[in-house]
Amino acid sequence: MAKYSENRQKPKSTQDRLKGYAIKAGIKKGLAGTFIYGWLLASLTIIMVPILWMVSAAFTDTENLNAVPIIPIPTRWSLANYQEIFTYTGSTTQMLPDYPRAFLVSLGVASLSTVLTVIFSSLVGFAFSRYRFKGKKPVLLSMFGLQLFPSFMGMIALFLLFNQFGWLNSWPHLSLIYVAGSIPFNTFIIRGFMKNIPLSLDESARIDGASNLQVLRKIIVPLAAPILGFVAVDSFMKPWLDYILPSILMPENETVAMWLFRVNDNESQPYNPMLFMAGGLFIAVPIMMVQIYMQKYVVYGLTGGAEKG
Repeated sequence: MAKYSENRQKPKSTQDRLKGYAIKAGIKKGLAGTFIYGWLLASLTIIMVPILWMVSAAFTDTENLNAVPIIPIPTRWSLANYQEIFTYTGSTTQMLPDYPRAFLVSLGVASLSTVLTVIFSSLVGFAFSRYRFKGKKPVLLSMFGLQLFPSFMGMIALFLLFNQFGWLNSWPHLSLIYVAGSIPFNTFIIRGFMKNIPLSLDESARIDGASNLQVLRKIIVPLAAPILGFVAVDSFMKPWLDYILPSILMPENETVAMWLFRVNDNESQPYNPMLFMAGGLFIAVPIMMVQIYMQKYVVYGLTGGAEKG
């Protein structure tokens, strides 16, 4: 009986049990962390390898893609591709080389579209979020229904319209199409955000003598800066690399998307896949600048605590 009592295991103390739980939890946490970081590393590798290869190709003086190293080697870099794209001119009547001219055209279209889209979408979103008027719901549903139809369905009508009014090859008129197509969707986004801004702020401003535009400009717009920043980034990116609309409505006024398509076509001149890589890498700079600058506006919860009391 005494021997049996000696062989019996003593019950674990609370401290031992807690230590065992902590070890198991640490093992699970370590395995989860290893899986998460491994997944992130694999995703980063999949994303970065094509980008690094593109950078390497943009700075490699060759016309053979097979000769381009996947990992960039700065000691072997050359600016020959960029010298080519910034100096080649296909027509003697042009004041600028092909690529800088196409770059400026795309920059003008994207910038004008962004400014007009933000302005008009803010005005329309403000009206739908703050006022009640007859036909409000049918108009909203109509705007939503317009988004169900892809833009290329109206290509023929747009071409005939531009040709009739003499707007072909005019980039400011092309911007109007992007603005008109962006307003319905952005109106829903801005309206939903502005509805969360307390109406008491508007009432307080009107008591102090502010007009509707002053309420929008001095109160609503600063509080809605996050969503307006998102709309601005989205409005800039859409026309920046669009190919279909410019190729139909501006056949003689090249954008960067049209330029990239031309240099990647082996039946066109100049044909060099490295020029495609160099031009594609350079046009990513405005997108990066817009994203970095607008990042500070994408901060949600800005309206929290805006109303005192």
